[in-house]
Amino acid sequence: MRTHGTGLHLAIAAATCLGFAGLLTAAEAQYVGQSKCKACHLNEHKAWAANAHARAIEVLKPEERTRAECLGCHTTGYGKPAAAGTDLNGVQCEACHGPGSLYKSMDVMSKSKYQADRASAHATAVRAGLLGPDEKTCTSCHNQKSPNFKGFDFASAKEKIKHWK
Repeated sequence: MRTHGTGLHLAIAAATCLGFAGLLTAAEAQYVGQSKCKACHLNEHKAWAANAHARAIEVLKPEERTRAECLGCHTTGYGKPAAAGTDLNGVQCEACHGPGSLYKSMDVMSKSKYQADRASAHATAVRAGLLGPDEKTCTSCHNQKSPNFKGFDFASAKEKIKHWK
C-alpha cells in the first residue's frame, strides 16, 4: 500500500475544491509566454510588441546572450519554471505580471466576470498569482548594475509602456 505523499495530495485537493487556489504558491507557477496572453489581450499585446521591451534580447551582443546577468533582464523568467517549448525572449507580459500558468485560465481571466465585478475578478486573479507591477518591478533591471544605466524615472517610463485603459 502506497501512502507517502497522500497527506500533501489531500491538502492540495481540498484547497483546490474549497477555492483556496491562492494557497498554492507562486513558486509553483510556470511561465507560459506572451502568445498565451495575446489570445485574449490583443490590444495590449500590440502595444507591447511595438515597445523596446519586446526586442530586449536583440540588443545583446552574441556573447552576452549566454550570460545569466544579461539574460535575467533581457528575457522573461530566466532560470525559472516554464511550460515546455515556451519562447521567453524579450521582456514579456509575465516579466511584470508574474508567471501565468495559474491565472491564465478562463476560470480566472473571464471577461464576463471582470465586466460583472471587476474588483472581485481582479482579486481572484491576484490570488492566482497575477502581479501588479510597481517601481520595484522595473528597478530590478533598470538600475546601476546595468552597464547602460542612465538613470530611471518610473513615472515617465510607465507612460512609455502604457498598454492599459
